[in-house]
Amino acid sequence: MNHEPVIADAGAGDWESWPTDQVAGRGDVQWKTLISAGLTPTGALTAGVARLSAEGRLQAHRHDQAEIYLILEGAGTVIIDGATSEVAAGMTVFIPGGAIHSIEATGQAGLRFAYVLDADCIEDVTYVFDAASR
Repeated sequence: MNHEPVIADAGAGDWESWPTDQVAGRGDVQWKTLISAGLTPTGALTAGVARLSAEGRLQAHRHDQAEIYLILEGAGTVIIDGATSEVAAGMTVFIPGGAIHSIEATGQAGLRFAYVLDADCIEDVTYVFDAASR
C-alpha cells in the first residue's frame, strides 16, 4: 500500500452522471470521484463529491461496501433500510455495507455531499438498483 499523501481538487475535472436512459431508474445525481486506485496512488478507500439538483434523488440501491456521506450544502432525506432521516450541512451518515439506501434533496437549494467508500477503487463498487431484491 502506498503511504504517500494525496491532495485532490474537487473543483477540477468534469462531473459524471448516469447515461440518460438510466436516470429514471438510478437518479439524477452527478459525481466526481477524487480518490481511487487508478486515479490516484492510493488504495483502501475511494472518495469523491456528489450533487443533487433541487428535489433531485439518488434512487434506492445497495453495494457491498460500507459508505459515509458528509453533507456539505443543502438539506435532504436519507433512507437506509427503510429508516428515514433528515440531513443538513455538517451532518455525517454511515451506511453499512449491503444496506439499501437513497438520498433526496429537499427544498430549492439542492444538495452537495462528500462520499467515502470502503473500496480500493470505484470500479470495485457494484451498484445494485434492483434494491428490493436482496
